[in-house]
Amino acid sequence: MPSVKGQMSKVNSHTMRIVVFDFHSKMMIEVVKELKKRGCEIVYWTASKRDFLEIFNDEALFPNTIFHDTNDATAGIPAGGVDTSSFKPIDKNLIKKFFECEVKVLIMMNNIDHTDVPLVKKIHIYHTHLKYWYGILTTFKPDAIIFSDVPHMSFKYVVYCLAKHLGIKVIIRRNTQIGGRMFLIDDITDYKGLKKQIETNRGIDFALDDLSLDVRDYYEKQRHTDRSPAFYRGDAPQKRAHGLYRFLPSFEAVKKNIKTLTFFKTTYLYMQMLFMRRQLPSLEKFNPPVWAIKWQERGWNKMKQEFKKEYLRHQVVPDYSKKYIYVPLHNQPERSTLSDGDIFVDQILMIDILRYVIPPDWTIYVKENRMQWINPRTHTGRFKGYVKEIVAKKNTHVVPVETSTFDLIRNSQAVAAVVSTAGLEAILRGKPALIFGHTWYMYCDGVFKISDVQSAKDAVEKIMAGYIPDQQKIINFLKAVDQTTVLGYQNQRTRDMFDLNVHIVKDDKENIHNITNALYKELLR
Repeated sequence: MPSVKGQMSKVNSHTMRIVVFDFHSKMMIEVVKELKKRGCEIVYWTASKRDFLEIFNDEALFPNTIFHDTNDATAGIPAGGVDTSSFKPIDKNLIKKFFECEVKVLIMMNNIDHTDVPLVKKIHIYHTHLKYWYGILTTFKPDAIIFSDVPHMSFKYVVYCLAKHLGIKVIIRRNTQIGGRMFLIDDITDYKGLKKQIETNRGIDFALDDLSLDVRDYYEKQRHTDRSPAFYRGDAPQKRAHGLYRFLPSFEAVKKNIKTLTFFKTTYLYMQMLFMRRQLPSLEKFNPPVWAIKWQERGWNKMKQEFKKEYLRHQVVPDYSKKYIYVPLHNQPERSTLSDGDIFVDQILMIDILRYVIPPDWTIYVKENRMQWINPRTHTGRFKGYVKEIVAKKNTHVVPVETSTFDLIRNSQAVAAVVSTAGLEAILRGKPALIFGHTWYMYCDGVFKISDVQSAKDAVEKIMAGYIPDQQKIINFLKAVDQTTVLGYQNQRTRDMFDLNVHIVKDDKENIHNITNALYKELLR
């Protein structure tokens, strides 16, 4: 690994020096290679995954790059080859400037805590992150930092906050619900390019035919078809979750192996796998055998099932004759609330504001995200008594998760969420949305951006007066989205899983070219 001293010899060069976070799929690795060909120097690269490890071990590809494994970075372990002895200690002034960052980071840490790390040590790890990454950024002096997604892991969020503090250019790749469209932003709370385009287009009414085929296709499907996002469909998430904590293979798998005469061979390989060690992102080095991971997951699954039982005890069938606000809960922990949600990572806070401002004859119907009882780590997103807190007032109820979200939208007065897809689905169907977090569609007509009691009260009063979203203004907004998004997908899995509506990107080669061009343009901006 190159030394810090060796890296510093290049500081005065005219080469664009960049730090990269993630970009560890085959597709994104090719994007980084293309940026290198265009003269960018990758001074630091933090990621994981099998494809990344191949280049991690090939010094010829990126000879001047410091590579840092995500698992090490998460636990506060420095990258190999970096001498931290000269890094300046952090002091009271810096810590006080980052109090808000600290609170968010501690929440993020809780979501990957495999070893029950005490709070005092979590605070120490946070301080370790702050010192290390402040040292890295002030020593390596990058021109820009590129994130493959909105930073929502502890150390990445620290880097994001430090970069904003130090005035270092930030580029964040942000997917949208329009499959195959992404934004490049520099601030998770503000989509400057989109806002600028909206202003540029002001006074022009666009027709549907003015939208690109994929954007028009998305709009028309949402207007006329009730179809949930691809990642919510089918039983694939349930099967993956079962695989995390199941010790014995399914009866179907056993029967298949007996039929194909591979039972003993498969059993031997399976037993081998159970005793293989696997490293996972954690606050402390965590690489137990697979059987121990499964045992831990079984315990966490029991917690999730207890949360589910509590929910089922309180659920009621919605009465569509009532006036109500529909609140679809977010799956947690996820980026949607960890970063985009700001203080509303506590979704009960959102519900409490809503029930304070709605009229006495209105109610609130809350629906749990079914992934909350399925996905890994979601035991950290709820607590015992969570549902009891929600239904504490008589005008708030939880409804069965099987209830159609589209029926709930259609019959509601409005939809309220942190940044949920349901908010976008609502305005496209002519229902107002109260959005408490930061998302790309928050500038669209029909969206009320809520931050406090007063903004919620003002929104409800307008809705009571008969306000409905203007579809012409929504089309105008989508035109601005069309003009400011990048056509592309992150990897083959997302290419095949998400609805691309129409195939707007010809092949992987074109995809790599599109993303590279967009990133390079942002780097030069």
